[in-house]
Amino acid sequence: MAQLTDQELQDFQAFRQEASKIAISLGEIHYQRTLIDLEIDKLKAAVQANASAQQEYMKQLGDKYGDGSINVQTGEITLLETN
Repeated sequence: MAQLTDQELQDFQAFRQEASKIAISLGEIHYQRTLIDLEIDKLKAAVQANASAQQEYMKQLGDKYGDGSINVQTGEITLLETN
């Protein structure tokens, strides 16, 4: 039966320990990425809700004042000309 030298055994064990550290780090990174993905999903839902609410609000303003554009700084409404 063959036997590793002490140095070979230490080298082999060092590689195994490094592989374990890498696997643990990858697991931690995957976990963090999952948390980030969940936060991204929440933000996407918030963007969608905001866009829907904004569209509804713009429709209400259009019904009240007519179709046009709004100056965001002054609130002035420039109505579209209808032919």
